[in-house]
Amino acid sequence: MKKKYKLADWLDDKIDSKDLHGEKGLETLMKIKHYSAQLEKPEFSKAEVFEEIKSNRPTVKKIKFNWSIAASIFIILGVTSLAFLFSVKDFTSQLNTQETVLLPDQSKVILAEDTRFQFNNWFWSFDRTTQLSGQAYFEVKTGDTFIVKTELGEVKVLGTRFDVYSRDSTFKVICYEGSVKVSFKNSKEVLKKGQFVTFQNGKKIEQSNVYEDQPEWVTKTSQFKNVSLAEVIQQLEKDYQIEVDISQVSTNKSFTGTLPTDSLSLALEILSETYQIDFTVINENRIIFVNDEQR
Repeated sequence: MKKKYKLADWLDDKIDSKDLHGEKGLETLMKIKHYSAQLEKPEFSKAEVFEEIKSNRPTVKKIKFNWSIAASIFIILGVTSLAFLFSVKDFTSQLNTQETVLLPDQSKVILAEDTRFQFNNWFWSFDRTTQLSGQAYFEVKTGDTFIVKTELGEVKVLGTRFDVYSRDSTFKVICYEGSVKVSFKNSKEVLKKGQFVTFQNGKKIEQSNVYEDQPEWVTKTSQFKNVSLAEVIQQLEKDYQIEVDISQVSTNKSFTGTLPTDSLSLALEILSETYQIDFTVINENRIIFVNDEQR
């Protein structure tokens, strides 16, 4: 132990080398002491070390929410929604009137009285889908599939002329040109020119073909073939929203002919001349027919 302390004192220059005379390895120790004295102790700076640690520390990237981009997206979505909403065209024909609607592709739709019709003008080039409540006659230009949706059924076409009636529990489609595909619940029908189908109260009604070029109501006429006067008067009351009393008129004669649906006075004149009867107007909504013999 004393020897170790003695060497330590010598290394610290507390004792002279003479005092170690005779020690083993003294020469080697003296060389170590000589060269170690020439080494410089590195300087240590806490501040520099701290800055180096900070610079080498992995950084966590913060994702900043860009409110300007978000606002732009919301504006685009809002404008798109409003454009879609306001681009829906909505047409409603009044009682005793017809309305013609020209679609963006030049297809034409004639609305019967008290009918509502809708389509989206903005998306028309991509989707020719329409909504119908009532009755309308269609002249569709050739193109992508044209769809008429109603509460009771659906009609699909490419380019054709047809009539759709959808009121209460009656769904009727008449094809005047080309072909149409009619969907009613689980039933599907393909109609060609002159064919039509009627569903009433959920049941299909078999009917013969038609030979007219377009619906009677489009030409503003009602056509009759060998029907009773009572049936003619019922149609007249419907066309003009009036009430007619024929209790004093003989109704055993049949009628074949055409009556206008836009001129009551002319329709009454035709019936008067055909049946040799006269009529009396009580008010704008009520008319009474009187036999010629009683005039």
